Amino acid sequence: MVRNHRRSSGRYRRREDVSTRGTALISTLPLAVTRLNAAAADVIATLETETFERPADVAARAGVDPEAAARLLDQLHRRGFLEWAPGRDESFAPPVSVVVTVRNDRDHLLDCLDALEALEYPEYEVVVVDDGSTDGTLEAARAHRLAEGWLRIVSVGSPAEPLGIGASRNRGVDAARHDIVAFTDADCRPRPNWLSALVPCLAEHDVVGGRVRPHGTDTVDAYEGINSSLDMGESASRVDPDGATPYLPTANLLARRSVLERVPFPERNVAEDVDVCWRAIEQGYDVVYAADGIVEHDYRDEVRAFARRRGDYGGSEALLARTYQYGERVSLPCEPILAVITILTMLVGSWKRPSPLVTATFGALAVIGSSVPIVRGYQRLRTMITLETVLRSRGREAISRLYAVSKEVTRYYSGPLALIAFVFLVAEQPTMAVASFAAVVGVVVFPALVEYTVKRPSISPMMYAKLYLADHLGYQCGVYRGAIVHRTLAHLSPLNRFRVTGPLAAATTTLAAPIVAALSSETDVRTISVGGVRVRFRVHSTTESWWFNDETLRGERSMLADLISRLESDDVVLDVGANVGLYSCIAGSTLEDGHVIAVEPHPTNASTLAANLERNGIDAHVVRQALSSTNGIELFEVLEDRAGVGTSALVSGSANAEAEANCDRIDVEVTAGDTLVERADLPTPTVVKIDVEGAELDVLHGLDGTLSKPECRLVYCEIHSTALETFGGSPTDVEGFLRERGFVLEHIREWGDRCHLRAIRPVERYDGSTDDGVASYRRGIEEVTEK
Repeated sequence: MVRNHRRSSGRYRRREDVSTRGTALISTLPLAVTRLNAAAADVIATLETETFERPADVAARAGVDPEAAARLLDQLHRRGFLEWAPGRDESFAPPVSVVVTVRNDRDHLLDCLDALEALEYPEYEVVVVDDGSTDGTLEAARAHRLAEGWLRIVSVGSPAEPLGIGASRNRGVDAARHDIVAFTDADCRPRPNWLSALVPCLAEHDVVGGRVRPHGTDTVDAYEGINSSLDMGESASRVDPDGATPYLPTANLLARRSVLERVPFPERNVAEDVDVCWRAIEQGYDVVYAADGIVEHDYRDEVRAFARRRGDYGGSEALLARTYQYGERVSLPCEPILAVITILTMLVGSWKRPSPLVTATFGALAVIGSSVPIVRGYQRLRTMITLETVLRSRGREAISRLYAVSKEVTRYYSGPLALIAFVFLVAEQPTMAVASFAAVVGVVVFPALVEYTVKRPSISPMMYAKLYLADHLGYQCGVYRGAIVHRTLAHLSPLNRFRVTGPLAAATTTLAAPIVAALSSETDVRTISVGGVRVRFRVHSTTESWWFNDETLRGERSMLADLISRLESDDVVLDVGANVGLYSCIAGSTLEDGHVIAVEPHPTNASTLAANLERNGIDAHVVRQALSSTNGIELFEVLEDRAGVGTSALVSGSANAEAEANCDRIDVEVTAGDTLVERADLPTPTVVKIDVEGAELDVLHGLDGTLSKPECRLVYCEIHSTALETFGGSPTDVEGFLRERGFVLEHIREWGDRCHLRAIRPVERYDGSTDDGVASYRRGIEEVTEK
């Protein structure tokens, strides 16, 4: 179960490439513009580009509410306009236990202990956990100067039966005397300010990690300085399994002892640091990365050892894929796909003449797909930036995306693609063979060329290329070996590694949805049981797995149980923001003579929604539109194309309206809820559920007539406070609107800036009193049994 622990807002500063012009906030990389209201503009005007500041300090200077300022800064950070850093209290310097696990690594351990002895920190101890070493490691540690008072040694395992890395770290936690526990490895050398840079962050956060940099200057060190999987980069961030900082390596990790006791390391030798970070996040702990606390890692110079280590890292992906469904997907613009199809149709002409019309069509679509973002971006922003800036920014973005896609293909699919090229050669299709080999070579070379040109490492191009191939091919071997050992291909599915983007992405994913569904097997079907109601969903994406694999259904289970207990057999349920149909399917399976109206504008979600309703035998009315306060056409941000994503939303039309040029947007038909009910000749909804990512107030206004009718007796609304502000509203406005129409309100669940609100219309009882439904719910809830 997810628990809500403290979550510090951290500190913020404006990015150097972000400027203001009046009430507009402009970023050139990526190209984006946000219009702010006057109060928000005043807050941002006080932010500097050099010093990180707390939201409370910014709010005090601007004379605004601290919580409102924190929400604004967090939103602008997530949009890429601001940089973030963990909160810290420089006066926080409690004693620390440093745990070092080791097995047969005597020389490296002595160097590590030397570095720990030089730490500039008031009070700390060092706990060395020796796992059955036979090379004199234990004796060398006991003879070190730290052993005179600051060093304690814990022996575990045996030469024949070592305990293992994860279990050894847990033994280190057990032996630690202090409430703050830090981890590093025997082949690491923390810099003198390591603890003093990171410990103050634990005054406001639960787990913190720092940067891992190479110790030496040899060839492997030079390469690792650019491509180390342990180095999370120059920028601080919150740890997000689906983001750019997915975990913290235990080579540089600090945590409160209470966290490690609740979330111990798994007792294995690979990916134990990834696992403990992800489980801590799932438990609600605040896990952050700070780049200024540095540990230097002593990398092995031998290329084979380097490749084997990468293979071990790759092998852990399958292990994690069996437990978790996390992972940041790479954006794959649809226009390069169309360009590739165009080239392939031309190559096919070597043995079969392709249709000129087909080739011209795909080529034209590729050109249109590439041109639309540039034209659309310039039209929106031409009063603020020049065409040259738009072209330069789009060019950089195109190269960045091509780099990311090529690197992902190199790391996971270059081997199988080369095998396909070889098959063409054996099949005596030289044109396709040459073209395929050329494509593979181009995909592999391009990222390496970009890295070497931009980073300019201190090694020769040939040596860099050698290490680059050892890195990615070694990792790829581990990935496929792990797939065999752990019997899963989840981490290799292109659907889990890429997401199609661009102006034609929505149409592409809509057309592909039936194909994806046809290829999915019955083993991808999940059965969800709530309150005795069982429904089945076919899982198409990691996002759906993320929802359905969680026992609480990511907090929705209690709401669904509440809904089931209150539904009557003939209710008409209007599900606004139905996603893939969790609420619609549960409600539809509960009703006997009622009806479900499911509204979902996201193309992929709408297709999946319809399929899930059909799978459960529910004859619902699916509306592929968005509800609002008016009728017409509006822009809809398709932030993710995969089924189950619930963060896409209408672009607000208020003074805070965002005009980001780098979002994938489509035109969707919007209608007022009252108009929908009237035009489609639908029965009056008696139960309404709303989850629309900030557009709650607009939806309510569009349903004014429906909500004012006595037949409409129950409303569930998820309020997104921060997003709601961009539409010119507030939670108070939402609650006030419902109260004015006779509803009694209750907050069911609150987390972060969101809450689940239940609104019930009181009914008159036979004795003349009124019942808001709360008491009857509490009497009946025991009958709702989780199965």
